[in-house]
Amino acid sequence: MEDNTIFYNTDKIKPFYAIKIFEKGKKIDPTGKNTIHLSLGEPASSLPKKLLDQVSKKLLKIKIGYTESIGLLELRNAIVKHYLNRYKIEINVGQVAVTSGASASILLSLLSLFKKGDTLAIVSPGYPCYSNILKALNIKVHIIYTNIKNNFDIEVSQIQKLPKYIKGIILSSPSNPTGATINKKLLQEINNICLEKNIIIISDEIYQGINYEIKSKEESLLSFNSNGIVINSFSKYFLMTGWRLGWIISNEDHIKEVSKLAMNLYLSPSSISQYTAIQTFNYYHYFDDIVKSYIRKRDFLIQRLPEIGFKKFFVPNGAFYFYIDVSNFTKNSYKFCEKMVEDINVTVAPGVDFDEKNGNSYIRISFAGSEKDLKEGINRIGRWL
Repeated sequence: MEDNTIFYNTDKIKPFYAIKIFEKGKKIDPTGKNTIHLSLGEPASSLPKKLLDQVSKKLLKIKIGYTESIGLLELRNAIVKHYLNRYKIEINVGQVAVTSGASASILLSLLSLFKKGDTLAIVSPGYPCYSNILKALNIKVHIIYTNIKNNFDIEVSQIQKLPKYIKGIILSSPSNPTGATINKKLLQEINNICLEKNIIIISDEIYQGINYEIKSKEESLLSFNSNGIVINSFSKYFLMTGWRLGWIISNEDHIKEVSKLAMNLYLSPSSISQYTAIQTFNYYHYFDDIVKSYIRKRDFLIQRLPEIGFKKFFVPNGAFYFYIDVSNFTKNSYKFCEKMVEDINVTVAPGVDFDEKNGNSYIRISFAGSEKDLKEGINRIGRWL
């Protein structure tokens, strides 16, 4: 009988170097008065005060206790309405699980769908936690490389050529670190090929809502594949990073498996976070105004980066990052970022986090923070270079 036991292997997990740079900045400047952090995807804006006041009043009237393992029914119904309002996609509440952050969504999906020895494809450059979680679960990683010359687009031929042993693929649109998006035509082609090959798609859509291509409507995998797995989060568009709340949309059988895992791993998501998240769907106008502020900061960087010496970079279609070629300055992106924070108290993320093959030639700058800090940070980098 085959032994499908998962033996966790933390030896294969690499540190998240952007966090190490961030922590180094904190150590150099404990007060935080002199350091500007452009390394993390942490929106500077907070939730609307009116929303927080509403939640505060409610919390005084109710007991804060455990919820269902896959989240409050009221919140899951609100997510159902969100997909109808924003995407014109009809789902039912049995297809929704609320989790303790999108990271838990990814972990629960991997645990419930794959076993030790399976192989999943991921895209590079991409979010480093995908690879680390897969390796920790002893799931093998097949990397699909993209490049700046092709606007970090996945090529259809790369999906067509995936080996027969590939069981799943993780897609991300908009992407971290590049801000590249997968357009409707490409997403549909990828989906059709994966259906033919029996490859399960996990679509990480946590940056959706933060989209700068006004003419191109955001597309969810759910538009083409009712059995696909969609991961989303309240962290980015909804500004709730520290509240640690995400969700999965999948078929009802998969959600039942997720429920069993969730109740055993962490009982339930934070109830306070869930009560707050319910209210966020009443404030689309507020969050859309925040996205407009990202557009202003993106336009500032498009103009300013070449002026300070960064000539080669990808202009993001979504999310809030610039992925910048620094090969004319360094062959070691981590050392470059380390030297930067030591010399001028500015943190940025080394590309080696996102691409083990070519990442030493890149850095990622986040423009999720305040406009004032962004401008000062870029000025410091310009003088330093």
